[in-house]
Amino acid sequence: MQCLRHGLRTFFLASWIAATCAHAASDPLTAVLEESRATGKGLSLYVNGQAIPAVVVSVGDGWVVARSQAQGTIVVRLDRIDGAAGFVGLPGGEKK
Repeated sequence: MQCLRHGLRTFFLASWIAATCAHAASDPLTAVLEESRATGKGLSLYVNGQAIPAVVVSVGDGWVVARSQAQGTIVVRLDRIDGAAGFVGLPGGEKK
């Protein structure tokens, strides 16, 4: 019985990871934010005409949490971000 529970837990975890990766691949903004989070590379978040230099700490549930030297912790609604720029990759490995 415990082996079955472990197998189901592994299946659901793998399904969740696949769904998250598929969503990030279809949304370039989310992919860039996730790469900043994973690599620790900084980027500029463009929010309401303002550029905010930061490193993404987490992305999820409609919010982006980032940190910067000037502002400390920054929390921005995902739907308020106009764009992001930095030395991070685009989905599919394209570099521009």
